[in-house]
Amino acid sequence: MKIIYFGSTEDSIYTLDILRQNNFEIFEIFTKKSKSSGRGLKTTSTSIENYAIKNRISMKTPLTLKNNHELINYFKKTSPDIFIVSSYGIIIPKPILDIPKFGAINIHPSLLPKYRGPSPVASAILDGEKFTGVTIMKLDENMDTGPILEKSHEVLITQQDSASGLQEKLFRLGSDMLPSILNNLKEGNQHFTSQNNINASITKKINKIDGELKWNEKDVEIIRKVKAYDKWPGTFTFWNNKRIKIIDIAKTQINSIERPGLVQFIDKKIFVSTQNKLVEIKKIQFENKKIMKSDQAINGYSDLNGSYLG
Repeated sequence: MKIIYFGSTEDSIYTLDILRQNNFEIFEIFTKKSKSSGRGLKTTSTSIENYAIKNRISMKTPLTLKNNHELINYFKKTSPDIFIVSSYGIIIPKPILDIPKFGAINIHPSLLPKYRGPSPVASAILDGEKFTGVTIMKLDENMDTGPILEKSHEVLITQQDSASGLQEKLFRLGSDMLPSILNNLKEGNQHFTSQNNINASITKKINKIDGELKWNEKDVEIIRKVKAYDKWPGTFTFWNNKRIKIIDIAKTQINSIERPGLVQFIDKKIFVSTQNKLVEIKKIQFENKKIMKSDQAINGYSDLNGSYLG
């Protein structure tokens, strides 16, 4: 089975390993081009680019696939059996999706039709869902509306789960489901189930401004936001007109009687008032400083005590 793989996150490494360990040929990898960053605008290869080079797998990094007749001709000439897509981040247009023998299948980290769209893991955490899961689906021209090949069992979302950790867990689960699905496709035994659009929900694209914490919200909403946005965009607030990042936060049972946003040092811990309870700040990052634990922040920023955030 000739596979062309589309993926741009570190989760792809596990997926590629699973496929190769089960003797599936990865003919080529398509991934987002690495970006220049830092003061010197140096370009650092992504983990997937390094993987492709190390394992001598051909790789392409187009900026877009839309209206790319050269790529369409390339895919037709290559004649792949299937595309496997996992957090690629670039839209694959229908003329390309239609080329492979078995189409394109996608690892989607939710139990479709719930949480279609670009932020299923973060949205599940923000909504306080108790469970989530993975769906292997066939891509069509719309967003996550294609027929379902298989759904995973329900995965418990714990209070400790961040979006990045939960996403890794889900993509590993989805990757483990792929070999049997691919074998079923080869043997003509794979079943497809249409999605029920009535039960569908759509997630939004997360923007940088979404990470700003509002201390007049309830404690549970603030904590969910820190967990959901841990990797992107991160959560932040303002202190003395400077942006500070809230890296880790914990729930308490202490009622909040002060104005939201008030910082208090209690028993060598940092607490902030919300609409209903105090929350404990475990890790924080001041502007242009390294991440520090609460005791380090107390020692270095004593004037934080009694001030207001936001």
